[in-house]
Amino acid sequence: MDEFDLRKYNTTQEGRRRLVPAVINCTRALLQNCDLSAECCESLSLRELDLSNNDLKDSGVKLISDALKSHDCQLHTLRLSGCMVTDEGCCYLASALGSNLSHIRELDLSYNHPEHTGRQLLSDKLNDPDYTLNVDHGEKFRIRAGPRKWACELTLDPNTASTSLVLSEKNRKITRVSELQPYPDLPDRFEDPIDQVLSRV
Repeated sequence: MDEFDLRKYNTTQEGRRRLVPAVINCTRALLQNCDLSAECCESLSLRELDLSNNDLKDSGVKLISDALKSHDCQLHTLRLSGCMVTDEGCCYLASALGSNLSHIRELDLSYNHPEHTGRQLLSDKLNDPDYTLNVDHGEKFRIRAGPRKWACELTLDPNTASTSLVLSEKNRKITRVSELQPYPDLPDRFEDPIDQVLSRV
């Protein structure tokens, strides 16, 4: 099989877990957004593996890293975007990539939380121009379970608030009031009757 797409199978979590070993017989596996756990990460005999958006955590990455050290592993591309990976998981991956058995050429760890140490370890291992390492959009809130990992903290911009709005709690809460507020007249400010305010990340 050239490609195995787990998303095509409408089954339970247990059913998905039992289907994962099918990756042994394919070149490319699409397993993103499949609600997989760490226990599902032991089969890696393929060229390209996409496990993005599964809550694997560092324990799942450890299993993957152990498999990367196998003589049978021929994996070139590994995508772990949005898998709740921290510095600990990066250390496991760096150890695997440092072995002479690793064939990895592309590693995607975007939307995780590798801190400076983890990023540096992976950069040192993948400093060859033929390697691709993606650690974009890495923040602490990315290691929260479920859809909350995609939420970002916004701060309301007081310079844009309509004069009928009051911002409080460090510009995160809005209250509409009948008495107009004496805000400075700024070019970005919304004018009544438009009760709006812009936000910034």
